[in-house]
Amino acid sequence: MGMTAAEKARSGTREWLLQRISNLSICLWGLVFILSVLFMDQADYASWKNLFDPLWFKLYTSLTLILVALNSVLAGWQIGTDYVKIPGINRVFMAGCIAVTVLYFCAGFYILWIL
Repeated sequence: MGMTAAEKARSGTREWLLQRISNLSICLWGLVFILSVLFMDQADYASWKNLFDPLWFKLYTSLTLILVALNSVLAGWQIGTDYVKIPGINRVFMAGCIAVTVLYFCAGFYILWIL
């Protein structure tokens, strides 16, 4: 009868919409990146560094990386709930998905903003 807070917060429509918007944003970033690489004069370290130097591109890449991470966790949750039925294994699977996501998210931010 009553709904818990978790059930109210989780909405299939909201999750579906988040995936579609993040997928569109990821595809647009990929298109901008591919076009930028195609129009580079030469493919050396300085050219690659200059590609990621403008603040707008760093911010756009950061936003895309955040959306990739959210999409990854959501996809892992969907796979886990659909196919991994044993609760203990499901928890390990989700922990692995989150750990891998945090790892590449942190690596991406480190490479983008620190190196």
